[in-house]
Amino acid sequence: MIDFNKFLIIFKREYITRVTSKAYIITTLLAPLIFLAFFIIPVLVVLLTPDTQRSVAVVDETGTIAPRMLENDPDRYQYLPDVPLDEIRAKVTDGRLHGFVIIDEEVIAGNRTPELIFAGTGGVAFITEVRSALRSAIRDEKLDRADVSPEVRQIMNERIALSTRVLTATGEEEQDTSALFVVGLVLGFIMYIAMFVYGGIVMRGVIEEKTNRIVEVIVSSVRPFELLMGKVIGVGALAVTQFVFWALAIGGISLAATPVMLYFFGSRATEAAGGDTAAAMQALESELPFTMPEIGTSLLIGFLVFFILGYLIYSALFAAVGSALESETENNQLTTVVSLPIIIPILFISPVSSDPDSNLAIVLSLIPLFSPIIMPVRMAVMSVPAWEIGLSIVLMTLTFLGLIWLSARIYRVGILMYGKSASFKELAKWVRYS
Repeated sequence: MIDFNKFLIIFKREYITRVTSKAYIITTLLAPLIFLAFFIIPVLVVLLTPDTQRSVAVVDETGTIAPRMLENDPDRYQYLPDVPLDEIRAKVTDGRLHGFVIIDEEVIAGNRTPELIFAGTGGVAFITEVRSALRSAIRDEKLDRADVSPEVRQIMNERIALSTRVLTATGEEEQDTSALFVVGLVLGFIMYIAMFVYGGIVMRGVIEEKTNRIVEVIVSSVRPFELLMGKVIGVGALAVTQFVFWALAIGGISLAATPVMLYFFGSRATEAAGGDTAAAMQALESELPFTMPEIGTSLLIGFLVFFILGYLIYSALFAAVGSALESETENNQLTTVVSLPIIIPILFISPVSSDPDSNLAIVLSLIPLFSPIIMPVRMAVMSVPAWEIGLSIVLMTLTFLGLIWLSARIYRVGILMYGKSASFKELAKWVRYS
């Protein structure tokens, strides 16, 4: 039976010592700012970077495509019918033009692919814009030559939008699945990093105490199992504290950043909206390269539950491995074996996010060692049946109880063994003899 007084002493020691350390405080305070920077900096770059105008000459032997492209974007395209091709090439070489395309009847008939000859600047976005303008101009010319009616042209230009709504037990609920796809990917990678970081803290703590021989003093008054549980739960509480702070900080900073963004960029948005603040907000949001998704409370709670269970499973394994190692710098096969179940689910995050209710996704999310990463990804993208979530939690709980029993038997012997790192064969002996 565990002595809870001694367990609490170990728990408080692990939690208080680490939560008051400078490294923990700095990491906790800086992480939300760094996280938000990944989202805000790209937006600022898009909004603040002035558009670079790249001029393109249209060498049009037919005289029908160039006028259409000039009508579409007169600042970009130039029609130079009297300028020799060699002179146009010279203009591209010395930077007066960024490129040129040659159009003839073979291009319009579809017998030859048009080419864009350019200076190599502008990147994929520049090439895509020229291709789109050229494609539109040639299509319109073909429609004119085929004497297509305005009604048919309108039908061809129509773009059918598709909005998604999920039918729930209480009615219809609007959902942006493309944005939630990104949320699922982000949650999966956060869980992946968290398993390594906090599991590594437990492992390094065990190795440090073993190296300094502190553990010999501790185990003289505390049972190894109580020491293991106090260390695992103490670091786990540390992680939960950090995640809760980060969630509140990111939420608060996001709310505060919205009016600041409007203040700096509101002039352009407000001007476009005719002075209407609400419309200005919509105009500003329309310029963003993505739509901010709404993350429900159930998803946050689910993420926290699977994080705690995943952390308990992997921290027990990392603690057992730490007790079997001689130093922190030692790259042992045991570390690789423990790390593999964390790495493997990362390979499946993309297919699981794309098809979250497939048999592969269901099976992977029910495997206890994979569940901490795969199940939150599924929960972000779709409404996972309650029985699957419940079964996954039960399986993870049973796995943790089995692993903590196994790890405690290894830990009991390993923390007092010196001289060399243990092999798999020796670990099996420790489990049998304990």
